[in-house]
Amino acid sequence: MNNIYRKFTFAAVVLVIILAGIFQLMAWENGPGKDAVYSQVQRAETRDFFELFNLDETGDGNHYTMVDENDNPILRTARHIHVGDRYICGENKLYEVHNVVDYTAHAREIERTQAESGFFREIFSGIGERLFVFNVPALFQREQDGQGNRVIGIYHSHGAESYVPDDGEESLPEGGGILDVGKSLSSALEDRGITAIHSEEPHVPHDSGAYMRSRRTAEELLQEEPDALFDVHRDAVPPEEYLEEIEGEERVQVLMVVGRQNQNSASNQQFAEGLKSSADELHPNLVKGILMAQGSYNQDLTPRAMLLEVGAHENKKSDAEESIAIFAGVIDNYLYGTKEGSEQIGLSPDTRGGPGGTAVDQVIGLLFLVAAAAAAYLFISTENLEEMKAKLKNFTTREFRDIAGGAKEKIKNQDYDTEFAEEISPEENNQDESNTQENNSGQDKNESNE
Repeated sequence: MNNIYRKFTFAAVVLVIILAGIFQLMAWENGPGKDAVYSQVQRAETRDFFELFNLDETGDGNHYTMVDENDNPILRTARHIHVGDRYICGENKLYEVHNVVDYTAHAREIERTQAESGFFREIFSGIGERLFVFNVPALFQREQDGQGNRVIGIYHSHGAESYVPDDGEESLPEGGGILDVGKSLSSALEDRGITAIHSEEPHVPHDSGAYMRSRRTAEELLQEEPDALFDVHRDAVPPEEYLEEIEGEERVQVLMVVGRQNQNSASNQQFAEGLKSSADELHPNLVKGILMAQGSYNQDLTPRAMLLEVGAHENKKSDAEESIAIFAGVIDNYLYGTKEGSEQIGLSPDTRGGPGGTAVDQVIGLLFLVAAAAAAYLFISTENLEEMKAKLKNFTTREFRDIAGGAKEKIKNQDYDTEFAEEISPEENNQDESNTQENNSGQDKNESNE
């Protein structure tokens, strides 16, 4: 009867562990406000696919209109919109696209909640947080003083983009007006005591390889260890789509774009939401919204990367320059003036919440499941609690003794493993001689018998 009970218990424990693993995988796939975390190969394939076929923008004079359940427009953009894309509008409502017909994306409002994270993910995340409190994996954390380096990187994947009213053309191969907007951002940051590293490389032509070429620039900028990296663009929609009253004047808005196909999407979305929250407080309506679009946009390189759309091609460049200078104050306030921003600076590719954070959660979850399986086996293989304690104590004692004994034996062997052979001791010589004599006498005896 006991054996049946023990087998049943063992089977139940194994089933629970398997279910826990399944739920954990589901939680990793559907974390709060994030998409599935792709492997390195999947991320590279996705990025190359979009860059190869230039699927990030329409490029044909058309643009998409995202509408809500009542067909009310909530966003217009030249960026391709796909099912699953999400958008946080100016009023901080979250929409998700469920259908795209031609250039109309139908979206429904969804609730912004943390309940999607899953029970087991919460458990493992809690364990991970406590481990990090005690600096167990301090090796993986980047040293920081809460203010970061006060360095910002700026570049332009589509450096040929221009503003028609000022530049005369919507695209200039030698470098368009968008470079001047980048200069305005750089100057405004410098005025605030922030070092701005601005690359004016246009990465022309504006084709399918632009993001692949700008990736090299982004990697070079990251060698300077900036606190954030901004890829500055402009949209290609009617000018009124980016005009809004800001502080009593009609100004150009800024749209932030987060790539969904990279392991940093959650951190970059957090970064975007922090910037928008700061902008809403300081300069209401400055930030148009946050588009979580299909693609990578080189944001897999750092958890603090952001693509900015500063107005559209038919807006005035001078207006875009003015708005981006105001946005510089938002960057300064969020990254260096708020606790959340300072914590965001602390994220690095090897910390929880950063690119490697998911891997840390996975390791913690795996260790938890292995420990549960070992405990279940130990429980099933013993008759009672006392026997289990005794077996565990005997195991640890024997293992440590074997390890210590092995170390001593290794040291002993190393003592004899010298460059030159040592002389054999007299006792060993006598023993060898006696063994030789015994062998000889045995041989003589055998010969006499023959």
